[in-house]
Amino acid sequence: QVARRAASRRPCLFAASSLALRSLLGTETSIAWLPPPRSARPGMALIRKLFDGPIDIVGDIHGESGQLQALLFRLGYDGNGVHAEGRRLVFVGDLVDRGPDSVGVVRSVRFLVEKGRAQMILGNHELNLLRGECKHGNHWFWGKTEQLCNRSPEARHPIVAPSSPSFQVLLQDDVEREAMLEFFRGQPLALEREGLRVVHAMWHPESAEKIRKFRGDVVVAYDHYTTLLDERLRTDLKDAPKDEREMAIQNEHPVTVLTAGMEVPAKEPYFAGGKMRTLERHRWWESYEGEAGLVVVGHYWRRLTGGGEDLGFEPTGPALFGADDAPAWLGPGGAVMCVDYSAGLRFEERGRGLPEGSIGTALAALRVPEMTLHFADGSPTVNVPAGPRECE
Repeated sequence: QVARRAASRRPCLFAASSLALRSLLGTETSIAWLPPPRSARPGMALIRKLFDGPIDIVGDIHGESGQLQALLFRLGYDGNGVHAEGRRLVFVGDLVDRGPDSVGVVRSVRFLVEKGRAQMILGNHELNLLRGECKHGNHWFWGKTEQLCNRSPEARHPIVAPSSPSFQVLLQDDVEREAMLEFFRGQPLALEREGLRVVHAMWHPESAEKIRKFRGDVVVAYDHYTTLLDERLRTDLKDAPKDEREMAIQNEHPVTVLTAGMEVPAKEPYFAGGKMRTLERHRWWESYEGEAGLVVVGHYWRRLTGGGEDLGFEPTGPALFGADDAPAWLGPGGAVMCVDYSAGLRFEERGRGLPEGSIGTALAALRVPEMTLHFADGSPTVNVPAGPRECE
């Protein structure tokens, strides 16, 4: 059955006085404390209106605070998140885990959201924290260390310090831990405006409609749909094979579908995220023709084709995109853009003494309406017009 744990809801203050935060956000952090966000209300909507006007949609950051600062600089934002052309930021979720400074990333994004200069949606990694799920890459949240690198015997580059934990800023303060959870509880699962939707993993009309009608924060929504699914697991699927039950848990839960997509049987078992798996991510964009407009997602581990280093194993399981995956809109209608360029794998590069970006990792942002991709490391800007490609 689906594991679930409701996170604590006690009010708290949010400490915002770290040097990293001051460096990024400038003068407006001169006060030592930011007030806590408002508690999520029963009437809260989980699908909300996306900013009007020009926006920059930022991919999965995964604790890479330095990359976030570099990207905002390249996009033309000042230290307080203000853009001279009035642009605003949208974050596709997965701010946290695996990278060195999830704490700093959340502090920065929260500041921008509360100033009205950014919006964010929740990804599966924020949902894990809200559910109290200790998983690969998120031990920092409970003040614990871990060695993140894959110990595959097929690895071509040894781990530099296999007996030492990977470097991550650890969250030791209960007050800030509570504040982080409270901030996440106030965020939506999707944003939309005419012709454009932003969701972490999958735009699935049936799941989106259930979430659109629901009122309450994401923890309440998750528990509600989990209870309904538990009944099905106890009855209709009581004697079903393990993979069938796990696909139901993944594919029939609307919160999970929007934040982590759907799953299908893998051709063969594989190791990813710290465990062996028999299901793989569903390439839903391959049948999406744009009927709900353009959709921007993260989650799916694209990589720049210029990264030529071979780890000897596939760190994210079966590749969802070909080796020649040039930056472009996906699907027969050219209507899905994945802006996750695997910044969350930089721990593998650092842990093996490889240059950052050597396996094609980057932090990217899609500029709308210009439809250009920008990268924190200075890789050339790429024009990515939406719609079917001529070769198709």
